[in-house]
Amino acid sequence: MWSLVFKFLTGIFTTSLGSISRDLKDAYAAKLNAANDKERMLSDERIALLEARKSTIMAAQSDPMERWVRIGFALPFVIYVNKLVLYDKVLEWGVTDPLSADLTQLFWVIISGYFIHTTVTQTARILKK
Repeated sequence: MWSLVFKFLTGIFTTSLGSISRDLKDAYAAKLNAANDKERMLSDERIALLEARKSTIMAAQSDPMERWVRIGFALPFVIYVNKLVLYDKVLEWGVTDPLSADLTQLFWVIISGYFIHTTVTQTARILKK
């Protein structure tokens, strides 16, 4: 049951190379086991789609500009959270205004992107073993 839950969650939150590789393996196996031309064509379409996703992810990960864009989006929130914790709470030197609703939503999207992806994929990998 837990593996189904984590597979569902990883399908929503991530499209990792590992999951695409597993899906490709399954698609190639389905193509080999296809009973007729229609099933082989469906398998070929699935393989083409997965190969396109894989190449898109590989291209995005190899692009240094994308890394800087991710850092650029995350940096203001990293500074904000550190100022809240260190300056406002630990040292008790100031009070920081809360974020607007839009910025709070963006903050949680960025936090989710950095932490939920890793947590869910690692947990799914552990439970799968």
